[in-house]
Amino acid sequence: MNKPGATAPLDLCAVDAGQTDIRYAVYREGRAVLQGATGEGITNLLLAGAAEAFEASLARIRRDCAAALGCSSFRVVSAGLTGVAPEREEYQVARELFAACFPGASLVLNSDMVTTHAAHFADRAGVILHAGSGDFAYGRDLNGRQMRTGGWGYLLGDEGAGFGLGLAGIRAALRAAEGTGEDTSLQEELLAFFVIPRLDQLKSVVYSASFERRRVADFSRRVFEHSGRGDPVARGILEAGALSMARLVPPVVRSLELKQPEVVLTGALFLHQAEYAERCGGLLLELLGGQARVGVGEKSGLGGAIWLGLRALESLDPAGGREAESRPAAAAEGRKSR
Repeated sequence: MNKPGATAPLDLCAVDAGQTDIRYAVYREGRAVLQGATGEGITNLLLAGAAEAFEASLARIRRDCAAALGCSSFRVVSAGLTGVAPEREEYQVARELFAACFPGASLVLNSDMVTTHAAHFADRAGVILHAGSGDFAYGRDLNGRQMRTGGWGYLLGDEGAGFGLGLAGIRAALRAAEGTGEDTSLQEELLAFFVIPRLDQLKSVVYSASFERRRVADFSRRVFEHSGRGDPVARGILEAGALSMARLVPPVVRSLELKQPEVVLTGALFLHQAEYAERCGGLLLELLGGQARVGVGEKSGLGGAIWLGLRALESLDPAGGREAESRPAAAAEGRKSR
């Protein structure tokens, strides 16, 4: 609720909803006036309790805005959401939650693939290869055509991202500990990492209802550490993961009109693990026959949500029209900048 005397809505609330946390930025008169995070990530909105948890996170953003700025209404709300795209069932759930929490706002809802691409390329053609807890490759050409690979989640994909690398490390450590696999120094990490005194307690911890999947991704840090110490099993895990990541890009390049494409590596793994980024980039160049420019990008999906939101704000008529709401992904569909 707005405080007395502060009834004019704020211009923009941009939201970046990832698996680990939900970050937001609020704009008024062309500048950021508030930034924050809820501390909770987004999960599949069709799962039991997931929509309610996400709704609570959105409500917290409104409360934060009301407390800090005296206003919790907006002209435009722009969001990038992990696992949510217009063609998927979760999209309508997300749209209903945003509409209920931000009544009157024009909604610009996209997947995090779109917002991460927008953060690095704006209107330009190019491809992003993302490695966070999960993975995906996403590209757009100058004709507005788009293509993605990966993004299948922890059960069907993520082999070269945090979850896949962590899971491979845990499995290798477990096999070594029980004598069914190759020796690896990773086995020294299991008890301390899972805070258990005996290995036979591992199963009950991992399969308990309270176990969080992101803890598996956290084990990827151990894989990188032990690879750096020369452990061949850890090195093998990273080599296989890098190849899995690199293989996501060629199908995107082939499906779009991208000659000598620019590829930006995004996500926490590439940002914080320089050798992994370099290896992925090298394999990618090999797969593309050297016909690409590859670099690491530091921008986040939040930056893309801001960019798309500000464009949507420009499209509103002076009376506060609702063009963006009727076409929620329009800002990402290749419109030229003004």
